[in-house]
Amino acid sequence: MTTTTRNLTLTVVAGLAFLVGCSSSKSKSVDGSAATGDGGASDGNTADGTAAKDGTTTGTDASSDRPAADAPGTDAVTTDAGPVLTAQEKRGQYLMNNVVGCPDCHTPHLPTGAPDLSKYLSGWECFAKLPNGHCLHTRNLTSDATGLKNRTNDEIKKMFMDGLRPTPTGMQALHPAMPYYVFHNMLADDADAVVAYLRTVPPVVHEVPRSDVEFDIPMPVLPIDPTTIPKAADTDPNKASADRGRYLSSQVGVCIECHTEHQMGKPLVLDPTKYFQGGETFNIGQPNNPISRNITSDNDTGIGKWTVDDILTVLKDGKSKDGKLLCPPMPFGPMGPYAGLTTQDATDIANYIKSLPAKVNKVASMCVWPPAPPPSDGGTDAVKADSSTASDAAKD
Repeated sequence: MTTTTRNLTLTVVAGLAFLVGCSSSKSKSVDGSAATGDGGASDGNTADGTAAKDGTTTGTDASSDRPAADAPGTDAVTTDAGPVLTAQEKRGQYLMNNVVGCPDCHTPHLPTGAPDLSKYLSGWECFAKLPNGHCLHTRNLTSDATGLKNRTNDEIKKMFMDGLRPTPTGMQALHPAMPYYVFHNMLADDADAVVAYLRTVPPVVHEVPRSDVEFDIPMPVLPIDPTTIPKAADTDPNKASADRGRYLSSQVGVCIECHTEHQMGKPLVLDPTKYFQGGETFNIGQPNNPISRNITSDNDTGIGKWTVDDILTVLKDGKSKDGKLLCPPMPFGPMGPYAGLTTQDATDIANYIKSLPAKVNKVASMCVWPPAPPPSDGGTDAVKADSSTASDAAKD
């Protein structure tokens, strides 16, 4: 979904994007490096990019939070046009398409705003634009030589889990528009599943240009310390479900990333004392940009009065408790990534969100979706709409 460490203000082009960027492409990286790229030499590994297990990035060890081998998400359905996937590849497909939403950032969009599925995961040029016109590009993740074909499994994991891109001159840091600081805590089996699925993605020739220098960073940001992520109370009747939801929303998914205000220019992007309290602004090119909501259980400033079913309606239908449509970049159904969440996974996420301790943080977003048409009177209508929305936010 994603946002970034914002000492820069990003305007996301074609504002329907789910703002999470994964990182990998051809000759010039998102972090601004100009090395041979992800289509370069395989460094002694096999032609298909399989690497020896050198322990470069292994992910979080299996724990009680880990979904079982036959857990929701392992039975994803492949398209008729695609290859027959193994159980591991299906798991990776499900995670990428429905839990993380990687295609929303790595698949270019048509002028209509819809994704161009003929270029699935081939990278999006000028995914985010600065006021001066300079751009951040997302990387080509397909199995083409301009994508990940010649990258090793461990190199791919190093990029999306540690924010480090191997180049002939050494490791180079990736911009945290890609939330590798969240994915660092992904379970090892799930990280392997993501890589396995990426190997099956049909090749698309697309040499993504170098992102502009404003997006260069000297070193990766720090990963989230998983011990700081809230846990459901032992007395919670849905604790087992909530524990699974904690993993899906905060270690492999990005609820925590979008619903926590980012710290500008600091090594730790998310302040652990503000998890899930909202307040992150998304500049999606609309007159009133959305601000992520406080989703803790505070009754007045959060969603403490919501039921688990109310949260499920948000995930699956994109409608809040009062029936209003949510604004992008929330990846809700029925057209967004969360439409494909299994019932169990969606319920687990909802139970976890419901378990979050109350934190007071009033967020007054004035975003209206779908956007209102241009005012007929030269501006008065827009002022009235803004005032009405602000009033609604104050009542909520």
